[in-house]
Amino acid sequence: MFCGGFGGFRGYGLGPSGSIGYGWMFLAMGFRLLIFIGLIVLAFKLFKNYSNKKSSDSMRILDEKFARGEMSEEEYLRRKTILLQKN
Repeated sequence: MFCGGFGGFRGYGLGPSGSIGYGWMFLAMGFRLLIFIGLIVLAFKLFKNYSNKKSSDSMRILDEKFARGEMSEEEYLRRKTILLQKN
């Protein structure tokens, strides 16, 4: 009646025959896809940094225990090789 189909009022509006059309719709979808991919990449980088920090903390603790004399050299080397193999 007043809208003239999907195109809005006499060709003006957001529908396929309107002034905005499909081009803007695909542009908006592409923009959302880029944001989604960026969030995924950011999550992977943060997870990688967290896991590296965790392993470096364990190496630091191992070094401190060896420096305080809480373990022998062969125990230190055995644990160190185990920690390095996990990375």
